[in-house]
Amino acid sequence: MNHSVLIVEDHPLYGDALNQAIQMILGDVGMLAKSAEEGLNLAKASAQLRLVLIDPGLPGINGAEAIDTFCQSFPQAAVAVISASESRHEVMAAFRDGACAFISKAASTELLMQAIRRILAGDMQRPEWIKPSANLPIHDNSLPSLSQRKKEILRLLIQGHPNKEIALQLGLAEVTVKLHVSSILKTLRVNNRTQAVLTARRLGIA
Repeated sequence: MNHSVLIVEDHPLYGDALNQAIQMILGDVGMLAKSAEEGLNLAKASAQLRLVLIDPGLPGINGAEAIDTFCQSFPQAAVAVISASESRHEVMAAFRDGACAFISKAASTELLMQAIRRILAGDMQRPEWIKPSANLPIHDNSLPSLSQRKKEILRLLIQGHPNKEIALQLGLAEVTVKLHVSSILKTLRVNNRTQAVLTARRLGIA
């Protein structure tokens, strides 16, 4: 299975509309699932998954749990929420769980396709709430907050440096770097350095 986009949407008409948009962008249809569970099974069979478009109001696994599950299971793929909700609380929760965009179902096809193209091109540097009127980069205190020192360490993590090299570059004791790295993982709510790097890139915080 070579599809690079997974659509998780239980409304048949909107699911078909999303698939038509994907076909116009990529020249090929995406995988279509009506639940997160079905989507997870389909995604496991795809070696080229790049994007998951998910409605969080699904039967079974849904909301933050569904978003987090896809982000953790397929770190190579961007996860974007497609929702009719206008709740800022839900938007921020989706971003904290790893979504790169929150796209309103009321947005025009043009805005939707523009957002998908940008995500696939890696051109969405910060999480964006895409409403019918505009794309809104989100800057909010509820996003993970790191000190300047931790951001410096995170940037070096992203470059692939081990703790010892980071300590040498910043003039710190290696044990201090280890403590900072542990704190970064906790702040970003991830389990390892690879997940920290992916989450930081997705949220644009380093």
